[in-house]
Amino acid sequence: MDWETGQDPLGKGPLDPRSQVATPAANATIPDPTPHRADRAGWGAGAAATDPPLDLKRRLYFLSGFDPRGASFYGRLFSQEVERRNATGPTGDRQVIQRIRPRPERDRLLSRWRIGPPQAPQAGPSTGKPDLAGEPPRLGQNHRDQGPSLPDPTSHEIGFLHWDDIARSHWPRRSLAMVGEIAEVYRWYLLQGGLLRIGRLCPGVALCGAYPALFTALAVLVALLAGAGLGKLVFGMVPGPGLALVAAVLVALGTTWLLLLAAWALADRLGVVWLWRSIRFTHRLGQARDGDLRARVGELAQRILALETEAPAESVLLVGHSSGSFVMAMLAAELRRQDPAAAVTGRLSLLSLGQNLANLAVYPGAQAFHADLQELAQGPRLPWLDVSSRDDLLCFAGVDPYRSCGLPAPAGTPYPALKLVTLAEPKGWLDRLGLAFQQFDLHFLYLRQGPGSHGFDPLSQLLKP
Repeated sequence: MDWETGQDPLGKGPLDPRSQVATPAANATIPDPTPHRADRAGWGAGAAATDPPLDLKRRLYFLSGFDPRGASFYGRLFSQEVERRNATGPTGDRQVIQRIRPRPERDRLLSRWRIGPPQAPQAGPSTGKPDLAGEPPRLGQNHRDQGPSLPDPTSHEIGFLHWDDIARSHWPRRSLAMVGEIAEVYRWYLLQGGLLRIGRLCPGVALCGAYPALFTALAVLVALLAGAGLGKLVFGMVPGPGLALVAAVLVALGTTWLLLLAAWALADRLGVVWLWRSIRFTHRLGQARDGDLRARVGELAQRILALETEAPAESVLLVGHSSGSFVMAMLAAELRRQDPAAAVTGRLSLLSLGQNLANLAVYPGAQAFHADLQELAQGPRLPWLDVSSRDDLLCFAGVDPYRSCGLPAPAGTPYPALKLVTLAEPKGWLDRLGLAFQQFDLHFLYLRQGPGSHGFDPLSQLLKP
């Protein structure tokens, strides 16, 4: 079955990441670009009339990958991660993070959550279920009693930038329609040098890119051979040549069809169908068929500039996960073009997680995206930290996006600053083999974090003061 909005195809809790340095700047956190204090302002367009004015230290804008599930799924994900972290209480320099609450507004471009004040414990039985709009009942205590809070009630806000509706419009559900497009995509990938170009940058991604085609070819071959074998067996068992031929053909066709349906269900469960949809979408972008996404990027840039003018934050962080990383680059470049005085971009930093920048950059037809990267390379450059992992075969771990498309590297210090983290610690070849079937779980560990882990801590990075 297809994953619907609000469903979570991911695995259980993550493994503990431990960071590894990829560039000299890898261990640095993203600096706040401006030291001045933002003026006190209201919530901005769409805010409830009862909302108090805020003096925000930080506003985070999040761009998900090619994912139709939307803001509700990611709101629950962030809320569950806060609950998991807070359940252990403060340890060392890890402080309790206050609860995440959705803002009561409807906006087709932006959904916002604020880091709300802790809620006093309530009497009565606990359900043990997390609540996005309230304190997780199982904690059963006031967070202020556990130690200092990070951040304070009016200091942080998370904004989910919507392009999930575009993902849904490019999310085909009919299996025959998707299989029919394999020839177009893999003609470029296998016959026109795409596989070799990606393989030189990141062999694991090249293998994942070929995975849907290999899975489809193997499934069709097995289904045809099994159908033919059973048909031959039936032909020899049924008396009379005419009746035997009819029975053999029916059995062969029925067996082949049933096995193909089973292969589709398996592919959907393993994430092969999701991966194929993402490859198909990126291929269309690489062929300059990205008009709807380009238009949305322009709208998002105007929305951010308007909000940061009306209700500014001291620092602004733009985060892109997975395919959202190249949308992040497009948007950052568009913000620079629309904000030549750097009123907002002077406060802006970038963070890419499990990035797929090269997936789009390798296409010769992606000239508009190459222009976006060149815009970001111009000084003064936006602070940009790229976090990836060699355990994650769905990202270009440690790959310079400028080198991936043949653009000259920006002068000076490496840009973006590349940081490699360890998402898994397999013990033996069986564990390594098992990781091949857990890639979607691993790909989301940049946003998930178990208590007491080391190295890259997504909540601290995303919600740092």
